[in-house]
Amino acid sequence: MKIKIIYDENQKLLKIPVLLKIPHKRIKSDFVLDTGSPHTILNYSDSIRLAVPHISKGEIVRIGGRRYQSYIFNKFEIVFKTEDNQLVNVILPVRVLKPSSLKMNEVEELDRFPNLLGLDFLEKGYKLFCDLKNKESFLEVRED
Repeated sequence: MKIKIIYDENQKLLKIPVLLKIPHKRIKSDFVLDTGSPHTILNYSDSIRLAVPHISKGEIVRIGGRRYQSYIFNKFEIVFKTEDNQLVNVILPVRVLKPSSLKMNEVEELDRFPNLLGLDFLEKGYKLFCDLKNKESFLEVRED
């Protein structure tokens, strides 16, 4: 099964449209594939839209030269649609980066960060195929 990845040539990003689910809510969003991130990160605004609790402190995360406290949420589900319209549900913990204060500039800065699909996702058994020159990129479930 292949999950299509969209290459955004303007922003130079690999995006995947998804449905984000927690036990009591769901929203549509995108993830940016980030092989440089060890963890999957849910952006602050989507965490607020989903009402994800910011309770369980995780590690300090550095992005864009700044440090943020992360909060881990374990009951998180990402739903992908395959090229043949099948649904693939993946449950994995996510990190939410929370501003150190509610000053508007800190909140706005975190709102600009996309959702990041990190290496923890790929370690779950997905292969990444990326050929930007020929405009073909996808994730595939590894069959061992």
